[in-house]
Amino acid sequence: MMKKILVGIDGSARGARALHWAARRASREGANLELLSVVDSRKVKEAGASIEDVQEAVEANLDKARNFVAKRYPNMQVEMRIAEGEVVENIVDASVGCDLIVLGSHHGISVGDTIGGAKPLRVAVSAAVPTAVIPADWAEDYDGEGVVVGIDPDGSTKQALDFSIAEAIATEQPLRLITGWGLPAWISKPAEAMGGGLGPVGEQYQVRLDSLAAVLREEYGGLDVRGHAVEGSSPTRVLQGYAKTRGVLVLGTRSRAALGRALFGSVTHSTLLNLTIPTVIVPQD
Repeated sequence: MMKKILVGIDGSARGARALHWAARRASREGANLELLSVVDSRKVKEAGASIEDVQEAVEANLDKARNFVAKRYPNMQVEMRIAEGEVVENIVDASVGCDLIVLGSHHGISVGDTIGGAKPLRVAVSAAVPTAVIPADWAEDYDGEGVVVGIDPDGSTKQALDFSIAEAIATEQPLRLITGWGLPAWISKPAEAMGGGLGPVGEQYQVRLDSLAAVLREEYGGLDVRGHAVEGSSPTRVLQGYAKTRGVLVLGTRSRAALGRALFGSVTHSTLLNLTIPTVIVPQD
């Protein structure tokens, strides 16, 4: 169970979505919330704004966020913090002692270094705890079912898998293990033309996933878990296509896969720039 969740607050609509998601999760977990706003005085000065005015606006945004939580969840403990300096660095520093970071993000476009679009991949690869990124168009009444976790073809996704198992058990949702595999068309098509189809490779990945799913069903009795190896030249599209109607997508931060494109790293970054559902990025050892 989580004890403390850190939420980035910047007064934007995307930040509000992140707060709603985090508060609902904290209520489920029995966790406390820490609300963080960051004032980068250098950027404030470059914009010709007043530090005092920005500070006042930040305090007002935090008060509004705290009041929202107090109204919805009156028994939840909420702390507020204002930090000064670079956004990503301050988020990572503030995450020490927390179990999860929650940030909002624009849908489908790259954004700047505000908390709401604070390059979540930079936060995720620097922090020691998972980072949840919530799409700006996420709705509280969204009822997607199931937890989807990306399984790296080389098997180096233990922390992401552990998180997804705990999530599926806590929410009583099915767990789906997805491996996106394949080669770019300029390689795969010539190979097929020469009689070297990639079918056996996909079958091998499916066997691995079936074996892993069987082990998890044995270890966690009652857990609805299945694996799917999906061929595609873009692992990002594979993951998003499968996860778009689910509740949450879980990814690791890196990959050392030798065949095809790595499932993580650049894929994680691409996924965060095109979010369709809440996505949790789990740091890998």
